[in-house]
Amino acid sequence: MKDFTFYVKWASAFIILCAMVLHVLGITPWNSIVQMIGAAGWIYVGYKWNEKALMMNFIPQFFIIIPGLIWMYFS
Repeated sequence: MKDFTFYVKWASAFIILCAMVLHVLGITPWNSIVQMIGAAGWIYVGYKWNEKALMMNFIPQFFIIIPGLIWMYFS
């Protein structure tokens, strides 16, 4: 039986692909919101697997996306 992390990994991969489609179609801010949901899943997987490279890739996305959204919508 597969563990929960297996399903989070595949769901997060699919969610990131959906975020890419939204980005290409210019559907903002949903592209960024969906991207952060997928990134959160990958951060969980990286934590469970003790895989620092995954966390190093996805944690900074929050520090890039959130200020960008704040700047775009509130400045």
